[in-house]
Amino acid sequence: MKINLNEIWGFMEIAPFPEKKDSEDVQWVYELVAGDISIPNLSTEDIKTLNSDQDYDTELLPSIFTYREILWQPNVYTQPALCIPQLNILKVFCEEFVASQKENSNGTVWLYSKLLSGLITYCDTAINRISATESAGNIRISSILGDLRKDAFPIIKFFIYHPMNRKDYHFDALNRLNYAVKIMLTQYNNKYDDLHDPFWTVSIGSLPEKLEEGTESNDIDAFTELEEDKVIEKGKPPVV
Repeated sequence: MKINLNEIWGFMEIAPFPEKKDSEDVQWVYELVAGDISIPNLSTEDIKTLNSDQDYDTELLPSIFTYREILWQPNVYTQPALCIPQLNILKVFCEEFVASQKENSNGTVWLYSKLLSGLITYCDTAINRISATESAGNIRISSILGDLRKDAFPIIKFFIYHPMNRKDYHFDALNRLNYAVKIMLTQYNNKYDDLHDPFWTVSIGSLPEKLEEGTESNDIDAFTELEEDKVIEKGKPPVV
């Protein structure tokens, strides 16, 4: 069952607890899908934590989007010399966040880290494409940034609609995202159908024991590596 990002709270309020199946204890099992990134095996408690996560860093949203003009400004980063430093700033911030949270026992941290690992992959792809086209003498910055913004869109939208955001940060980022969508459609040759909203899939089943009890830091590392490979595998090959 597919549920829109913000409709999950209503579902959790009205959905009855699943009945046992063949004497097996079952529960609602959630998966977050944000573009090419999927985060499976989330429990009801994981989702509830998002709605009351006192450890959520409200500066995360502006740090990955509002202050990162390369994700929403038009006609500013038209040369490789301007793009690569800005991409590296975003990439390094995400890398530092992921590294700093490895020992954090908060159940939602690995979810945030997984999404930011996707942004790291997208930044790397953009940097590599810019470097390749620059050396070939065929720079197509609008195409490269258009793909970057398209890929990052569902991740950014997830964080914009995080329930623990500051209201002013939420509305500021949402205005910029709406502006970014207009730019993507009019200047970066994207189509509206190319922009995928994040969503949940919900099923009835049982969770792996280690995820129910809490994922250890070494499990997070293995999961991150697996999902980074998945992002690369599912993503379209660069067009240069």
